[in-house]
Amino acid sequence: MKRVLYIILLVMLAACDSDYGITTQQPALVVEGWIEDGGFPVVILSQTIPVSKESQNMDDLIDYVIRWAKVTVSDGTDSVVLIGKYDDGYFPPYIYTTGRMRGRSGKTYSLTVDYKDYHAKATTSIPERPQLDSFKIEKCATSDSLLQMTVYFTDPPQQKNYYQLFTRVGTTNKQYVGAYLGSINDNVTSTHVEAPVFRGHELAINTYTPYYSVNDTVSIKLAQVDSVAFRFWDQYTKDQSLSTNLFLSTATNIPTNVVGATGYWCGMGAVERHFIMADYWK
Repeated sequence: MKRVLYIILLVMLAACDSDYGITTQQPALVVEGWIEDGGFPVVILSQTIPVSKESQNMDDLIDYVIRWAKVTVSDGTDSVVLIGKYDDGYFPPYIYTTGRMRGRSGKTYSLTVDYKDYHAKATTSIPERPQLDSFKIEKCATSDSLLQMTVYFTDPPQQKNYYQLFTRVGTTNKQYVGAYLGSINDNVTSTHVEAPVFRGHELAINTYTPYYSVNDTVSIKLAQVDSVAFRFWDQYTKDQSLSTNLFLSTATNIPTNVVGATGYWCGMGAVERHFIMADYWK
C-alpha cells in the first residue's frame, strides 16, 4: 500500500482560500496501518504537508516522518508496543512493527498512537481470506510492449463482501500500492468475479501506465476488507482517477476510521501471487 495517504492525500487536507493564497494550518497526524490474517502489524506515521508555493522534492518529504511515537496494538487480550525501525522496502523508509503478534481472521484489533500532543486510536477487524481462482496475463490491446492482467475469484453469495486489489512492482519493495480502480463491492458482481488488475500509481513514478512491462516482476494481493476499509480505498481510487482532471476534480475528503488523526487502520484477509512478466510474453 505504498505511498498512499501519508504523502499524496496530505495536500488535500491543507485548505486554500478563494484566491489561492497559502493558509497557515496546524499539521495533523497521518496514520497508515494494516494487519493481515497470518501477518504482523505495520504502521507508518507522518504529519500533513502544508500547501506551499515552493516545490518540494522527494528528499524533503522525509522531514514529515514521525519516528518516536508510542504505537500499541491490542487484540482484546494481549497488547504489544510496536518497535520503530528503518526499512527501505517502504516509503517513507520507517515503520513500526512487531514479531510478537500475528493477525487472525475473525478477530478485532485496536490501534493507539501517542506522540507529543497527538493521540489517535482506531479499530479494525480481519475478514476471511478470499477464494482466489486464477489470473490471466496477456498483451495489452492498445500496446505491443505492455501486458495487462485479469483476476478471477469466487464471491460467496450468502454474505456481504468487500474486496481491494493491490500491486507491487520490483524485487526490493515490501509495500503494496492500492490498484487503480481496484475496489470491488459484491453488490455489482456475480458469484464468479472477473476484474482487471491495473498497476497502482506510485508517487515516485512521473509517467504512469496502468499496465505492466515485460521486464517487471509483479506481486498481486487480493484482500477482503470490512466496509469501513472499503469506503477508504474506494474513495482513494476515485480520487486517483480524478486528481488530474481540472473539470471533475474531487472536493471530498477521504473517509478515515482513525479518531484523532487522518488515515486508516485496515484489517485484511489476503492472498498473494507473484509473476515474472517475461514468462508471459509471447
